[in-house]
Amino acid sequence: MTKSTIVGIAAALLLVVSPIQADEFSDHVGFLPDGPAITSEDITKAQKMWGDAVVAIGKAGDKAHAAAEKAARTAYAFDLGPIQFKPTLAAEIPFRQNIEGAVSYFVAGNMKYKEDKGFALRPWTKVRFDNDTVKIQGNIAIAMGHYYFTDTSGAETKVEYTKGYVKTPDGRVLIFLQDSSMPYSP
Repeated sequence: MTKSTIVGIAAALLLVVSPIQADEFSDHVGFLPDGPAITSEDITKAQKMWGDAVVAIGKAGDKAHAAAEKAARTAYAFDLGPIQFKPTLAAEIPFRQNIEGAVSYFVAGNMKYKEDKGFALRPWTKVRFDNDTVKIQGNIAIAMGHYYFTDTSGAETKVEYTKGYVKTPDGRVLIFLQDSSMPYSP
């Protein structure tokens, strides 16, 4: 069989096989529960809550670790299973699936994550989101854009993000995916 014949057969199969449906996709992210439809307003509220939590952690002083753990349990889907969390300034251990890794990123102090400096301890005075796109399918949404972190001098730090949200049967909107990075700088 020639290479062009194989390519032709593969192309024909792609035309015959139906694309994956949302309910089939859920088998691959099976820890995400069904729930009520998520709305763009839900996303806006979840983003504000997350930004306010980052600011509150920085103001919490010696209670920052407790504030970060509470924020992580409130904002992220850790109680549903491992999440996909790639913090902005992590290089040695860039992927964090559990609450321990997320809390360490926000407040540092965990020897498993020695590179963490405590991102939320900066402190920040404000976080604002600028969504480029928000895609909604049932109770799941993916948002992509920039968020801006304002420091105590009023300077903003621009960060690119992708976040996945799920609305649970009890109405909570939780982050199950977060990928943040600094904008490309040649």
